[in-house]
Amino acid sequence: MANLKNAGRKRKLNATDGDRPYQQRQSKKFKELNSELKEVQNTPPSHLDKHGKWLWRQIVPELKKVGNVKYLDQLNIANLCSAYSDFRTAEEEIAKDGPYPKVLIEVPQVMTYKNAKGKTVQKVVKVTKEVQDKSKSNPMFAIKNTAERTMKTLCADLGMSFNARAAANIESENYHAQKKNEDAGNVTPLGLVKFNV
Repeated sequence: MANLKNAGRKRKLNATDGDRPYQQRQSKKFKELNSELKEVQNTPPSHLDKHGKWLWRQIVPELKKVGNVKYLDQLNIANLCSAYSDFRTAEEEIAKDGPYPKVLIEVPQVMTYKNAKGKTVQKVVKVTKEVQDKSKSNPMFAIKNTAERTMKTLCADLGMSFNARAAANIESENYHAQKKNEDAGNVTPLGLVKFNV
């Protein structure tokens, strides 16, 4: 069964005169609808921690420059900031604890002491000691990996990857080639298609 959400070509947000009429209509309608929406707030939501608030302050001004992100996208931006916070927290925990989880084990230890009568006595006691369990990896790696996947998906959704920006903002190569042909006087009704010329 076809994936209806992602079926067909991606929408072109910045259509030009050389693009197809339906692309021009879609682009115009998108820009009109987008211009009526409220802007993204500059201040980060209060539920974010220090890492999330830092990222919000870094990316929101940049996203506003691109111009396609609006108030409706704040939930995705907040989710991105929250995932970034999880990522940073996991990295800090891994740096602090190491690549393996720490466990408490009881280790027998011989203690030597003198009793009340002055006689030397040895006694075996169990001492609790913290060691790394090298049979497992630190569970923070799983949190870090999940956060990385979430960030990658949300960055693409918000247009924060090279490919997303290129698809949204670069005019088609066909348009430039067609303009070049028009300037040279080689205009054909089919644009760039040449039949045995």
